[in-house]
Amino acid sequence: MSWNQSGLLQARSAARVLGLRLTELNLVEASSDNPVFFPFSLVHGNFIIAGLVPSGFIVEIVTGMRTVAQQNETVVKPPGKCDSLRPYSRESLRDTCNICTNGTGRGTEEKINWYRRSRGEDKVSGFVSYASERPVAFCEMIPSSSSPYSIPKDDSTAFISCIYNSPDEPLDFGGELIDEVIAERNRRKYERIEVLSGVRSPFPNGQARFFESKDFFGDGQLLDSVIMLSGSDEITLLTKDL
Repeated sequence: MSWNQSGLLQARSAARVLGLRLTELNLVEASSDNPVFFPFSLVHGNFIIAGLVPSGFIVEIVTGMRTVAQQNETVVKPPGKCDSLRPYSRESLRDTCNICTNGTGRGTEEKINWYRRSRGEDKVSGFVSYASERPVAFCEMIPSSSSPYSIPKDDSTAFISCIYNSPDEPLDFGGELIDEVIAERNRRKYERIEVLSGVRSPFPNGQARFFESKDFFGDGQLLDSVIMLSGSDEITLLTKDL
């Protein structure tokens, strides 16, 4: 069972308990006017719940039985240097799924099939970092016009759809990945690159201060407050001119 399928089961269970009708949207196939900034999101009234969360957590949030404190500032890991960076391929995609799912590999075949479809349209590219032959981090990019999220769409802008460092690694390999992403976007003649970032949380793609250290900037506007198991955080869209 994939990560998204697990999330859907929890959402459906919560909807039954709450007596609500659940509308399911696959944003790969259809866009939405709802404020969506994560691969799996639940939107109900003013609540945006992100990530794989238990049905009981959803019920308690919606009914007001649970309040969520602000996310604590994430401790920054020391920067790491990888042995190699490999572009996306069928083999390296399996490694990205293992990083993302903490070794379970859930949804690997779905990811590979999506990549095959998108690659044929030249919509996706990415890199995987390896240290001591272990996959430790990855970064994935698409045109912002192909993004399923609630951001401005522009063919001249690249969008980092995911950058993720293995939580098991004591070092952060994201810096090298960002440098490679910028070089790749320059080769493809994009004018700028954007990323969705948490103010304090490492989700959806890392803390804002990490990207700001790489000369990304924001206009100061926070897109929305999102509830996660670890707490609530504001999401911001950051940009780097190329």
